[in-house]
Amino acid sequence: MRVRIYGPFRVHDDSGADITPPGMKERALLALLLLSPGQRRTRAWLQDKLWSDRAPEQASGSLRQALSNMRKALGAEAVRLISDRTTLWLAPEVDLGKADEGELLDDIHVRDPEFSDWLRDERQARDVGAAIPGPGLDLPDRRRAIVLLRQSDFGASSRLMFLAHAIAQRISGDLVLVGEIDVIQLRQGDPALSDDRATAIIDLETYDEGKAGFVLVRVVGMPSRRTAWSGRLALGASVADVWDAPEATRLVNQTVRKVAELVAASPNMTHQLAFHRAVRRVYEFDRDGLMKADELLANIQDGEFRGLALAWRGFVRLTYALEFRDTGPEILAESAAFADDALRALADHPVVLALASQVRLKLEGDLDTAHYLALRAAEISDQNPYALEALSQTLIMHGKYEEANDLAQRARLAAQGMANSFNWDMQACLTAVSLGQLDVALSAALDCHRAMPFYRPALRYLVALSYLTGARDNAVFYGERLRRLEPDFVPQLLLRPDYPLETLRALGRVEDLRTILA
Repeated sequence: MRVRIYGPFRVHDDSGADITPPGMKERALLALLLLSPGQRRTRAWLQDKLWSDRAPEQASGSLRQALSNMRKALGAEAVRLISDRTTLWLAPEVDLGKADEGELLDDIHVRDPEFSDWLRDERQARDVGAAIPGPGLDLPDRRRAIVLLRQSDFGASSRLMFLAHAIAQRISGDLVLVGEIDVIQLRQGDPALSDDRATAIIDLETYDEGKAGFVLVRVVGMPSRRTAWSGRLALGASVADVWDAPEATRLVNQTVRKVAELVAASPNMTHQLAFHRAVRRVYEFDRDGLMKADELLANIQDGEFRGLALAWRGFVRLTYALEFRDTGPEILAESAAFADDALRALADHPVVLALASQVRLKLEGDLDTAHYLALRAAEISDQNPYALEALSQTLIMHGKYEEANDLAQRARLAAQGMANSFNWDMQACLTAVSLGQLDVALSAALDCHRAMPFYRPALRYLVALSYLTGARDNAVFYGERLRRLEPDFVPQLLLRPDYPLETLRALGRVEDLRTILA
């Protein structure tokens, strides 16, 4: 049995006959086994890579069908494929031979984010293995990612250079909060450093173009030296433009997001990758996603990510409790314990403080402690959207609606370009409700829904606010969409004290709904 894994994926028997499985999932399944340690994997691991969007029972059935199809295609060579109740493996192992020209598994395209992440990691690992080692940067901790942030100018004025440096400072500060990243900032004239050990390079080029000034940002993946993302920003007249303009915030967040993805794809950054995936799973707001997020976080909580992992595990339980109306003593105790442990491990991180604040507020009802933690988070980083959101929520409960709304708008701006930016559209909706601006709240909830159609909080508020504004047809329409995600949903659920509409309830709006739905 001979296998080609570079370029088009092909499998031949000893006579030279092509026995490549015809189905894409079957090819991907065989490739996953071939490239695994010992060419062995558990059924659960394989199901997660190819059917991560399905319930465990459905994924198990899909795996069984794919195995049956694969055995038929392999013919006599199918005897190599051995399985038991929990594991699949190839015996004897298949020799993959030497690396050929072409990209790894070039013609295998599976629309599953877990498979895409795995394939990206494998390709990156082989690029690194093929790279010629150099002297590198003399940093003591090789477990951390190294990001070079290089600035240059093309005859730009001192004002433009200063503004570009402010952009660089914002990018650098946000990257440090991602974790496991060392950022080295270099400006023109600084001694040159070898970049062969860098995980990513950010190049900022400042230049004048007539009467306007611009900064061009390029994110370069290493060692391939391919441009992963680029963007251009027109620089305004003052530093305030750099900090407050939506375009600047979007550029910074998109840069940080792309660098974080490159770092997560680096073969020696398994904790970074697990963390990246876990946070994404949290905002899917379904049971399986939350369980997988918690599992990923549990696996990295004993390393450098301890504080962040613990904080997010507490937030996972908060999300689960609110989404599925499970506020029993066990989940409350676990969420509080994780928040406390996170604060002990990393008491000066704005995200840790912000997530702990939300646990205190929403699960324990401890407004004073929640407000103190949110204030600390915002003092440490007044541009962090998690910190601004947490403080906005506590201010709503204090009845300071104008201040809460101002912070929500700042948080919404600070989150532009982030993968989960829709979350802050929702916070803007809540503060608009507190001000009685129901049309504005509807608009923000609709923005959130358009960005993430399966985000249940937005649909819940679209239903409730549509009823409150007299748009009954719209309420029915959004209710039908919500019922696809919550099969037991009926409008009367909005009136229950445990249904996740805490802001409407705190403001007395649920009683208005009760009159409308009577």
